[in-house]
Amino acid sequence: MDDLSKALMPVIKEIIGKEVEGLNIEEKMTALIKNVASKANKVLEIKMDGSEKSTKLNLVHKQFEWLLNTVKIQGINTLLTGGAGLSKTTAVEQVALALQLEMGSISFSNQTTKTDLVGFVDANGIYRPSSFVDCFENGKIFLGDEMDACSSNVLVLLNSAISNGFLELPNNKMIKAPDNFRFVGTANTNLKGSSNGFTARNALDSATVDRFCVIVWELDLELEEKITSNAKWLKIVRTARECANNNFEDVAITPRASYDGAKLLKNGLSVLQVAEMVLFRGIGEDEKATIMSSVMMLINDYEGDSEEETEPKEETTKDGQW
Repeated sequence: MDDLSKALMPVIKEIIGKEVEGLNIEEKMTALIKNVASKANKVLEIKMDGSEKSTKLNLVHKQFEWLLNTVKIQGINTLLTGGAGLSKTTAVEQVALALQLEMGSISFSNQTTKTDLVGFVDANGIYRPSSFVDCFENGKIFLGDEMDACSSNVLVLLNSAISNGFLELPNNKMIKAPDNFRFVGTANTNLKGSSNGFTARNALDSATVDRFCVIVWELDLELEEKITSNAKWLKIVRTARECANNNFEDVAITPRASYDGAKLLKNGLSVLQVAEMVLFRGIGEDEKATIMSSVMMLINDYEGDSEEETEPKEETTKDGQW
C-alpha cells in the first residue's frame, strides 16, 4: 500500500500544482488509499497446474481454499455440513469455476428416485440421461444438495458409483468416470437426523459417510458483513440470532436474513416490515416475542435514524422551548 501511494504522488502533485503543496496532500492521499483498501473485497486468483488461464474469485468464504484443495484431488468425494444460508452451494460453484469444470446438480429429497440419478428409458426405447450421468460420464463437478434429505435407496446407488468409479445405466450400458469427475455433497445437519429446525432430514448411515471427506462449513462473519453491507441491520440480525441460539433449539436465523433484509430495506420497506418477513418467519408467537424484545431497541434506533435522514431536525432551547 505504501508503494502504491508513492507511485501516485508525483502524478497527483503535477496535476494539482505547487500551490497546494502546503496542504500535506501526500499524507491525506495515503490515508485515503488505505481506507479504500480496508473496505475492498478480497479477490482470490487461482491458477491450476497445467492451465494457462487463471480464475479470479470475489467474496470467497473463509474455508474456500480448504474446500478447493480437497475437491481438486482425484478420487476424493467431499461433503459440506452446516446450517442454511452459509454459502455452501455458492462455494461449490466457485470451486467449479476455479477448476474450470462445468457443473451439474440435484436437490435431493425423500421423493428423489434412482431414475432422477441415473435417467430412464422412455416408451420409445430411447435412453434419457440425468444431470448426474452427464457429469459422471463427461468429467464435470456434480453437486448433490441436501443429501441428508435423500432416501437411503438412492444413496446406496450413489455410493456405489462414486466409490467404484463406474455405473450401469438403465439401457445396460456401463460407463466409467474420467479422472476429472468430482462429487460434492451438502447437508444442513450433522448427518445424524433432524436437528436445528431441519425436521425432514434423515440420518446418513456409516457406509455413506465413510465415502466422504466431511468439512463442517462455518458461518463466515466477515463474508456476511461484506454481502449485507448494512451495519445497522446486521447488528439487528446478529442480536436476534444470539437470542435464538441461547433460548431455542429449533429456531435458526441464518445469513439469509441479513442478505434478504438488506435488499428489502434498500428498496424502501420499513425495518419492522423486514423483521416480520425475515427474522420471524415460521416461528411461534412465544419465540417471536422473546426475539423481538431483544432487538426492539435496535429497531427503534434504526427507524429513528431513517427519520433523521428524511426530516430536518428542529432545535430546542435547554428549557424545551422552540
